[in-house]
Amino acid sequence: MEPLTYFWIFLSYFGDIAYWLGFAISFLLIYPFLEEKDKRKQIWILYYLLPAVLLSYLSSFFLKLMFKVPRICVGLSYCPETYAFPSGHATIAFTFFTIVFLKFKEKPHFYLPVLLLALLVCYSRLALQVHTLIDILGGSVIGITLSLTWYYFFKRIKSRKNSFHFYFRKLIHLGGIIVIILRLSIGEKYVFGFTAFLTVMFFVSEILRLRKIYFPIFHDISMFCKKREERGFLVEPFLFGFSLCVLLLFPSNFFLAGSLPLIIGDALAGLIGYRFGLHKLFYNKAKSIEGSLAFFISTLGSSLFFFDLKTSLFLSIFSTLLESILRKYENLLLPLGCTAFYTFLGTSQT
Repeated sequence: MEPLTYFWIFLSYFGDIAYWLGFAISFLLIYPFLEEKDKRKQIWILYYLLPAVLLSYLSSFFLKLMFKVPRICVGLSYCPETYAFPSGHATIAFTFFTIVFLKFKEKPHFYLPVLLLALLVCYSRLALQVHTLIDILGGSVIGITLSLTWYYFFKRIKSRKNSFHFYFRKLIHLGGIIVIILRLSIGEKYVFGFTAFLTVMFFVSEILRLRKIYFPIFHDISMFCKKREERGFLVEPFLFGFSLCVLLLFPSNFFLAGSLPLIIGDALAGLIGYRFGLHKLFYNKAKSIEGSLAFFISTLGSSLFFFDLKTSLFLSIFSTLLESILRKYENLLLPLGCTAFYTFLGTSQT
């Protein structure tokens, strides 16, 4: 390859999710040890930048699966194996720029260099001939739109002190989508190790917390996940991680059958039910018709990416009914029950 090609590959890294995952891990390791005044200055990275980058990557990932636009670089040694539209690098690059612009809109010397970097990242994808201009423009628009939506949505949530922890807890829950994507892209062994590590660390952190020994970062996550009335060990967040570890031991179709209702369906049911759940289920007053409807639609919609219509429909109906009945240990019984039902579906169809 020519030297200029290496330069464009280097620039592309600033729009790569691997770079941002490394940045996120480094930031999370450093943040707990900052002084309080420095924490307040940098908290925008934790609340706005990193979640927006994650959302942009997730959106581009699923949109690629939806549109299935082939790459123009087939045959080149560095041609990605994923679909082309929208460009994930462009999406992430303009997400980065938009959040920085919204945070420092009165300081051009902060956001103009980031704009230049975003444009260079986008051009690098064209120079490397892995994307078309349409891919780049689509990714840029998605990145800007998602960043604006997240920025003002989170500002509104943060201003409502009573509901802040609930919304953040559900967003952490929904963040489990990254486990699905990693499972589909890099294989189960590495993702299992990563998920098991986080689950074990959370378990240890909870044991220490009950003894008034606070483990950095994991204790902060516990505080976000903790409901006001909870006093002891946080069972449901632990079961969430434990269930994902168990599901990761199964083939991908069984993993998806259990993880989609757990991560996407349950999280959106909680968000919609909390905001709009006026009509309670007669057999479970803790759940609402609106929440169950959101669960069904979101589970069906996400399942259609991976299963046929019949399987998606049956799985969504079963998981919705099961979720509406459960009162305790939902993060364990729901995914395992859905996986068992999917096994039954496969057996009955053969």
